[in-house]
This record gives sequence, structure tokens and C-alpha cells, in this order.
Amino acid sequence: MSIKEKIGARITQTRKALGITIKELAERTGELSAARISNWEQGTRSPGPTEAKQLAKALNISASFLLCLTDNPNGDLAANSNTIRFIPII
Repeated sequence: MSIKEKIGARITQTRKALGITIKELAERTGELSAARISNWEQGTRSPGPTEAKQLAKALNISASFLLCLTDNPNGDLAANSNTIRFIPII
């Protein structure tokens, strides 16, 4: 699975968990079109940092989770004393 497909799956999964349609998600962002979100969900394109931030806010998750930089929807890193990992803040 490509990174675009993984990002798309996270958008779809989170949107469906909220019980909203793509159109409703687009309306929540105020700027993004349903067609654009649909392309991201299908994995044909991926959102840039600004769009990821808008989507994350509308979906109530972190942009770092949406972009597959962490597996935690809140953006938190798992505590592991052996590894130090930095994640860019978007």
C-alpha cells in the first residue's frame, strides 16, 4: 500500500467513524471541495500540509496522524526509552 493510499484510508476511516459524508467533511473544512477529498480518499492524490491541517481539524485528529507520521490519532509518540524520534509539527 502506497503512502497516498494509507493517507486516504485514514481519511475515510476517520470520516466514517464520525458518521459524515465526504460532502459534509468538505463543508466542515469551509475551503476544500468534496471532489478533492474524494481524490485523497481514493489514494490518487495526497493533501499538502495546509490541507492536511484543515482536514485534521475537521476530523478532530492530528495532522501528523493523517499524514502517517505517527500511528496515534492525537499525534502523541509512544514512550520508548530506547528510541528518540522527532515528528514535524504541521
